[in-house]
Amino acid sequence: MENAIKTIILSKIPKGHIFDAHTIIEHLIQYDSDTYLSSYQNNWKTDSYHREISKLITTFEGEIIERQGTSWSKNIHEKFTANVCWLKI
Repeated sequence: MENAIKTIILSKIPKGHIFDAHTIIEHLIQYDSDTYLSSYQNNWKTDSYHREISKLITTFEGEIIERQGTSWSKNIHEKFTANVCWLKI
């Protein structure tokens, strides 16, 4: 999963653009569903799993991304939630 997330950030998000975890999660579901599904743990609810994905994104801070505040964006359940924003550097 870490490699998939890093690949998305490096190859799909233009330098200087801001994104949030919902962007990464949506990309995984649409274009790399095998990785998305294989990293899921049976005891996790969706929000717990997506929180883990967000934590993985955070590991790239200072390397390829910088925190930029918080967004209010739509999740896969069509509900709006707060989400950390990242700038691709």
